[in-house]
Amino acid sequence: MKIHGRMKILMASRGVVPVKAGCGGAEIVVYQLARNLAKAGHEVTLVGEVDEREFALLPGLEVVPAGRVSRRSRFLPDGLARWIVQHLFGNVSVARTVRRVLRERPGEFDVVHAHGSLSALLISLGHDVPLVYTEHDATPWSCRYRRWYERWLRKVIYRALNVTVFRRADRVVTVFPSLAAEIVRHWRIDPAKVGVIGNGADVATFQPRDGGPSRVRETYGFERYALFVGSLVPRKCPDLLVDALAEAGDVRCVFVGDGPMRPRLERQAQELGISDRVVLMGTVPSNELGPIYADADVVILPTVSDAFPLVALEAMACGTPVLASRVSGLPEMIEDWQTGFLVKPGDVGQLAMGIRFMTGDHTLRERMGSNGRRRVREEFRWPRVADRYLETYRSAAGIPDPEPPALAELDPSLGEAALDEELALVQAEIAEEDLAASA
Repeated sequence: MKIHGRMKILMASRGVVPVKAGCGGAEIVVYQLARNLAKAGHEVTLVGEVDEREFALLPGLEVVPAGRVSRRSRFLPDGLARWIVQHLFGNVSVARTVRRVLRERPGEFDVVHAHGSLSALLISLGHDVPLVYTEHDATPWSCRYRRWYERWLRKVIYRALNVTVFRRADRVVTVFPSLAAEIVRHWRIDPAKVGVIGNGADVATFQPRDGGPSRVRETYGFERYALFVGSLVPRKCPDLLVDALAEAGDVRCVFVGDGPMRPRLERQAQELGISDRVVLMGTVPSNELGPIYADADVVILPTVSDAFPLVALEAMACGTPVLASRVSGLPEMIEDWQTGFLVKPGDVGQLAMGIRFMTGDHTLRERMGSNGRRRVREEFRWPRVADRYLETYRSAAGIPDPEPPALAELDPSLGEAALDEELALVQAEIAEEDLAASA
């Protein structure tokens, strides 16, 4: 029996890496969604791994470990082969754990929400619990890869796994609209079961700064800088950004993140004579990342393969404009000339031009940053994203939307927490408007 529409949700991560500093966007999405569902009073069992030193748990959120794939794969060479092995064993491990939980706790869960294509497929075999699947990646046909064999292999995997999951899942969620349209049109998936729910941003963590010392300024002496946040891997194209910086004039750039390309980037900056204005910070704890975003002139995403990256949302939440490739879902989250600037993927000349253009116009950056922050707060706050997922869960499980409970039956602590959050947001918006009016 449901109490005021509260649901029991079994959430399946991809199992590739733990939720920790420097992990992928999909892992953060799983954690934030589970956390916000639990905050709203639902019971969430998350199959995966969470580093509780950086990402705190809370009542209503249970974590069931699914094995340490990251430890087993750390001896493999970086690149496509390691990516395949990590996803293969991570998804299998998660699926086995989910199926065990379903056997041990029959009839307990209203819905299973899977975030990996292989694990979703394995979970769907032999269980009748409604399955929701989120497609976090753009299709190989809408991305550009720097190696022909990677594109070919991704297409083969996509046809075999992702498309099969689209057909077996009770509901499919995509993170941007054109991806949903592509799935429905190209693979003839029933449009009634395909929806769009964008990722979210933690607006309490990612917000404009109100003064104080800057870590980048204090450590490296950069008064102004551009910013790259992400894994140092070929599809993110940090090397193209280094080339563009050499053409962009006296612009300093900070790279946050780590990966196999780091030694190459260091050599590249040295050879181009710009090592004095390029800093590779490595992985930064999540609670320190917000001020680094907020202090930057612009956040740059030169990627050739992405979907709906959290980096862009987090930058916009901090009031920092975004310069990004016109690929996959990026044009649907970054409004060209309004919240950022879009360039042709892989074009170093356009990237350099965009860097010069955006770093040279303070008024434009302020306008873009304000527009971006407003859009994130209106559309992409995590509580709102969680509400949209709840509608999808109820639809998949055939559960009608709940009647509002009587006031006396509400959980007082939950009501106060929700009220405090909304009140803080309203106060921040009023302060922002007052500041704009006085300026």
